[in-house]
Amino acid sequence: MARASRCAAGHDATIGGVRPVSSPPRATPDVPLDQIDREILRILQGNGRAPYREIARELGVSEGTVRNRVNRLQSDGVLTIAAITDQFALGYRVTAFCLIRVQVGYQASVVEELSRWDDVIYVSSCTGRADLYIQVVCRDHEHLWELLTQRLPSVEGVADVETFQEIKLHKVSYVYPNFGEGAAGPVSE
Repeated sequence: MARASRCAAGHDATIGGVRPVSSPPRATPDVPLDQIDREILRILQGNGRAPYREIARELGVSEGTVRNRVNRLQSDGVLTIAAITDQFALGYRVTAFCLIRVQVGYQASVVEELSRWDDVIYVSSCTGRADLYIQVVCRDHEHLWELLTQRLPSVEGVADVETFQEIKLHKVSYVYPNFGEGAAGPVSE
């Protein structure tokens, strides 16, 4: 992925959407990755704009091999190349995380509604004391206040919201360590 000064599991990275609402992450079965696939992914995680020619030269394969593998990894849902922005540079000064309890029978409709909101940058279903986990970015505290006191309570099916405001980011990484190990197949062009 492209480098950014701040980004974390959707924090600053998804303003405008690393994955737009229209294409949520797919539940892709394990895709076998050989050593060349893993190396291509390693390089692209460090620099999403690395030219295929440079990748090919570093790996000792043809540029066409890199292009074909990147296309396959993208079509298999393993790889998405995206621009990562800095939320502060875009005017979003407040990041918060909300655990939401949903009334029985409303999970899908609440997910659908919240996924449409531009300031909700991450939505996932979870287990435990909450049914949904969302991340929001707001221009300021007044924007967050309006979201928490007016907009969220107006969503049919929202039973309870517990909110945590981020005050300092300590670590962020989109680089997944040791991906694909054990799934290695033969290395071939």
